[in-house]
Amino acid sequence: MLGKPIPQTLSDAIEKYRALGKGPRNKIAQGQFDRAWDVMFGIIGDALLTSIRRDHANQFVAKLIDRDVTPDTIGKYLSQIRPVIGLAIREFEIDMINPFEKVVIPDKGTGKRYERDPYELDQLRAIQKRCREVNDQRRWAIATASDTGARLAEIVGIRKDAVALEAPVPYITIAPNEIRGVKTEESVRKVPLVGEALWAVGQAMTTEGPYLFPVFQPKRPGKAFNAGTASAALIKWLRENKLATERQGMHSFRHTLEDRLRNAGVPKDVRDRIGGWKVPGVGESYGDGFSLGGRRTRREGHCSHSHQSGCRRYRGPRQGVRDYCRRP
Repeated sequence: MLGKPIPQTLSDAIEKYRALGKGPRNKIAQGQFDRAWDVMFGIIGDALLTSIRRDHANQFVAKLIDRDVTPDTIGKYLSQIRPVIGLAIREFEIDMINPFEKVVIPDKGTGKRYERDPYELDQLRAIQKRCREVNDQRRWAIATASDTGARLAEIVGIRKDAVALEAPVPYITIAPNEIRGVKTEESVRKVPLVGEALWAVGQAMTTEGPYLFPVFQPKRPGKAFNAGTASAALIKWLRENKLATERQGMHSFRHTLEDRLRNAGVPKDVRDRIGGWKVPGVGESYGDGFSLGGRRTRREGHCSHSHQSGCRRYRGPRQGVRDYCRRP
């Protein structure tokens, strides 16, 4: 006489998927698989397969939208979950429909992004002030994003050897490394450090190890770097502290920088170079572009301090980083 079926969990489903030779076949695919399942476990934990509902699939999509993931990329995340659950349903002979089949993704196939609102200037000051008060690695990452406009993955995955604090114009180099790539060819760039970014990077250089922000590096050997996890944690902190609205997140700092540069009269081609945005036109690719000094001078025109004048910083041989402002 057969006994009752043994309840099967999501971990059992993954194990069965791998046992049948269906798992990721290279490091990149493994990283994509791990990122998707990190989101899944964050929503429901290692739940029984029979307890998974359509609402969990919709929560999965909503969580990725909240992280500013594009509709097309959300589809790729779902493709890491759906076949695992589908195979488990068949192999374990579970009488249920796969809740991850035909999940609706808003704006799928349109090429649209889920846009975030920029921060107002008083919000930006409040965020930067709070980051100084807490003064830890996660807050340094936020402060760096606030005054560089760099993508979060570019910041939290940066190595210390990509930082040049002692250069005449302090800067960071955004380029692919062994744990993360860059979004586009235009993303490879040198970004001058001004304002709170200069303070934050100076603080982060005191951490141990080769990476500027070791708190965001994988804790287990072989586990892929995941900037999405960092983004979720930082956004959660900003919102819990009433520093950001539901329509604002880490990507909002890029929108904010664009607005600040535009309002300061910075030409579009210079804004594109600073932010690593795609530069239209063949002519834009010729020559070396604007110097770091030129980029810093333009960025100093958008001080986030209350008097609205240009802020500058200098490094003394012993004094460390100091602030001073040019007031009219």
